[in-house]
Amino acid sequence: MLHLSTDRWRAWIPSDCPGCGRRVGGQGLCPDCLARLRPDATRPRCRCCAHPLDDAGRCPDCGPETPAYDRVVAAFDYAGLGRDLVRDYKVRRRLSLAWLLADLLAQAVRAAGSARGPDWVVPVPARRVALHQRGFSSPAEVARLLARSLGLRYRLDGVRRVRDGERQVGRDRALRLQAQAGAFACGATGSLAGRRIAVVDDVLTTGATLQAVARVLKAAGAAQVEGWVLARAVDHRVRESPGGRVLQ
Repeated sequence: MLHLSTDRWRAWIPSDCPGCGRRVGGQGLCPDCLARLRPDATRPRCRCCAHPLDDAGRCPDCGPETPAYDRVVAAFDYAGLGRDLVRDYKVRRRLSLAWLLADLLAQAVRAAGSARGPDWVVPVPARRVALHQRGFSSPAEVARLLARSLGLRYRLDGVRRVRDGERQVGRDRALRLQAQAGAFACGATGSLAGRRIAVVDDVLTTGATLQAVARVLKAAGAAQVEGWVLARAVDHRVRESPGGRVLQ
């Protein structure tokens, strides 16, 4: 028993559900909370960015410009329990949730299917201010555990941040795209020609960050760039202030 792997210990030891506090077997969500977390399947989604389409069948995020990334896979929507889990992990620094969140994203990636897995799993580089405040990079921790779960190569140095830029909270898509231009550079050594890259982030709101990262990777020769994110924001009319207050 003492020689059980970490993964088997997590599946065996009972714990409290992070969503409701109910006692469950293993380190995951209870069935009710897991059902609450599933994205709304009644609304058609954009095949590229995973945002719900409007009444006319158009994507409100992709717009007239074709995204540089090829596809987005999201574990859940950034609403309700999904928003609470991300906040608890990212803002309240409940690092124990990294395992659960990586598991949920791994399940979404498997469900999305792929003829061939990516060559590298690369996290979006955190801002230096965020690293100083939180003491860890939320995308990097999830990406590391996710790569381990899926048996893929993890590259912390795949993309580097050239400049921090300002916080993106409350900005519309146009301002976010403008702010992220030139913020990243390819940090991977060796050729990216023909490589398939999965870029991991915690929340995708308008896709501006993923767009900037994908452009850098494609310019360096990457053949395919997918965004693997914990949560997909689906309503831009409701935004959060830096202090967590909801802005309409």
